[in-house]
Amino acid sequence: MKSMASIAAAIVLVSSTNAHAHYLWIEKGSTGHRLHFGEAQMLLKEKSPGRLDTFQEPRALAADSGSTTFNTVPVTRVGDHFALRTKPHARAVVVSEESMPVRDLTKNGLGVAKTNYYARYAPSVIVKSDDFHLPVDVATVGKSDARVLTILYRGQPIKGAKVQVIAPNTWMQEHEAQADGTVQINTPWRGQYVVHVLHVDKTPGEYGGQKYDTVRNHYTLTFVQDNGTRAGPTIPPKQTME
Repeated sequence: MKSMASIAAAIVLVSSTNAHAHYLWIEKGSTGHRLHFGEAQMLLKEKSPGRLDTFQEPRALAADSGSTTFNTVPVTRVGDHFALRTKPHARAVVVSEESMPVRDLTKNGLGVAKTNYYARYAPSVIVKSDDFHLPVDVATVGKSDARVLTILYRGQPIKGAKVQVIAPNTWMQEHEAQADGTVQINTPWRGQYVVHVLHVDKTPGEYGGQKYDTVRNHYTLTFVQDNGTRAGPTIPPKQTME
């Protein structure tokens, strides 16, 4: 069995020169699920009043255990999250937020962009490719502490997507999807993992009467791993990826 030190050494940590990027992710609560906005690796969860008010009301759907049907669930803004009125043992929960306005990010070198947010929660990491999928989603295979994710955009594998894997102790790996859309991740510890994908669609378009150069799609998959060693203390890094 590998030591904790060797596992930690094998994980690629994010560079301190990377810029900040917020995203949505889902966590399981005691009575349903919670949708957070911020950066899991920074232990940052935006609040209301504040940046959580950026979103009017994300759209959430859930599928019960043993069911393939996704139904709309109510979403309520509460403190540092949106409360999703889901069943605790839901098979899957997905969220989409596509109502964000076009923004001029030229000073950040990103041009004029439209940003969309997507999130999925799965009790385990397995997500089948024929499952209900978001515009950006993943299909997963593998077991133990090594897994392969296929990054999908509108149902097709994509190359070059930026992928972060935030471990239970906030240690983070960075990957870039290969030509077939796959990345291999390591999940050596038990606990909650958040996979954050950034895919930039460079097709120009228009939204709300405003033209944009690109669409920046932020997607997360949250899952909980029951097996593995204890993750150890939580030590968030100082910077994150854009």
